[in-house]
Amino acid sequence: MGEKAITKSRKNVSPFKNWSKVAPQIICATSASWAVLCTGLVRGWSSSAIAQLRERKNGTLYLEKEEAAWITSLPPLCAIFGSLLIAFPMELYGRRMTLATISLLYVLGFYLMGLSYYLNSVSVLFVGRLITGLISGASVPTSQIYVSECSSPRVRGALGSFTSTFMSFGIVIAYVIGAVVEWQIMCFVIGSLPIVLGVAMLLMPETPSWLISHNRGPQAKDALQYLRGKYTNIESEFQRISNNANSQLPKPSYAKILTNGHLMKPLIISMALMLFQQLSGINAIVFYSASVFQDAGCSLNNFLSSIIIAVVAMVFTMISVLLVDRFGRRKLLMISGVCMAVSLTGLGVFVYLKTASEDLSVVDETTLAEPSVLSELGWLPLLFLISFIIAYSMGFCTVPQLIMGELFPLEYRNRLGTISASFSLGCTFIVVRTFPEMAAIMGLGGVYGLYAACCLIAVVFVAFFLPETKGKTLEEISQFFVRPTITSSDGIRNETANDPQLLLKPSTNNNTHSV
Repeated sequence: MGEKAITKSRKNVSPFKNWSKVAPQIICATSASWAVLCTGLVRGWSSSAIAQLRERKNGTLYLEKEEAAWITSLPPLCAIFGSLLIAFPMELYGRRMTLATISLLYVLGFYLMGLSYYLNSVSVLFVGRLITGLISGASVPTSQIYVSECSSPRVRGALGSFTSTFMSFGIVIAYVIGAVVEWQIMCFVIGSLPIVLGVAMLLMPETPSWLISHNRGPQAKDALQYLRGKYTNIESEFQRISNNANSQLPKPSYAKILTNGHLMKPLIISMALMLFQQLSGINAIVFYSASVFQDAGCSLNNFLSSIIIAVVAMVFTMISVLLVDRFGRRKLLMISGVCMAVSLTGLGVFVYLKTASEDLSVVDETTLAEPSVLSELGWLPLLFLISFIIAYSMGFCTVPQLIMGELFPLEYRNRLGTISASFSLGCTFIVVRTFPEMAAIMGLGGVYGLYAACCLIAVVFVAFFLPETKGKTLEEISQFFVRPTITSSDGIRNETANDPQLLLKPSTNNNTHSV
């Protein structure tokens, strides 16, 4: 069968058609993605808990305004370091055992936060929040790499999107539980959910790539056979993974990685996608969503509006799982970017006109008695915000994390993945922290306009610089950026980058791959 026929057949076959072959991979992806669900629990905790902790009640824990601000922002800051530090356990102990250990630390952190109520200790609350923040940063790269290395090319996009879906699911769970119980009870309830992660990962196999790289070939073969199905012929795939792992060299330092061209290209692409993801303003808009609903004149309370946004994000992130391997990464990102820009532009224009109308009302008091056209269109900001969340969930929510697990060569995947993830967390903190100041200087309309411009720049970047990875093996993807020539004595391959146009060409590998 020729290359075109193979490519065509891959496009027409549903990713989940061969259920018996795909089911073990779905189970592994679900188990590992539970770690990202726990990250969603960390993010969603503050929505209801902080409101309760700011209320003065006799004999209960109370947070001052500054303390509440730090409790809210501590996880993104700590997550930066957690993302960087997790690279070493992933290399030494494997992805599976790292995820199992992460579950214990989540339980410890949440339980300490719950105990702080009974100890009446703000310090214990801070320690628990610090631990959960560190581990939330470690969860994303570890789970994403585990899922990518366990998945076959045809379903890797869909399964790689599980992590974003589970993030939204975790946020929804935290919001709903926080609506019905006190904050300290919520800590114990959601703190028990990571136990599922620990038990599940103990029952899952280690990734074949990691096992082969640590000279455990028989175990790697058994793991690959489990992942691809009992009756699937895995010999060619196992040989390909073995050849790729055997060509690895001693791990270089971060300094040498950052000065090597063929490693920096995929790292820059991944970091750029993470940057544009945050410059869309998603976390700032979600964090301040209550004020947007208020500007729309909506009767929903702040808590319910947050649940609506979280549910919309979860539903459409689940839908994106079915689309990412059908339409490809590039197309989804470009459609997502354009739709986000349109939604943000509409939101920015409405807020700008509404602010200008209110200013005129102050100058001319006679206009106060006249009904405003904008007041009759108070549903528009809600429509723009929901459409923005839908557009984000369909592309920029899932694909940047998926790309992070695909672009990096196996021997550098741990370290490059953690660099990219920590950079994303840093961008998250900066965008959320600077949003109030930018709104005060530029006005909300100006801020939304700036975010819209960033979305359009992201579309241009994707169109010119991002290679399509749909349907390709991780070994094929690594060849987008390198052409082996000479091996130097310092452990770094001296490789020459391919022609830039090669990034956008389909693979010439005619080998078929098991599902």
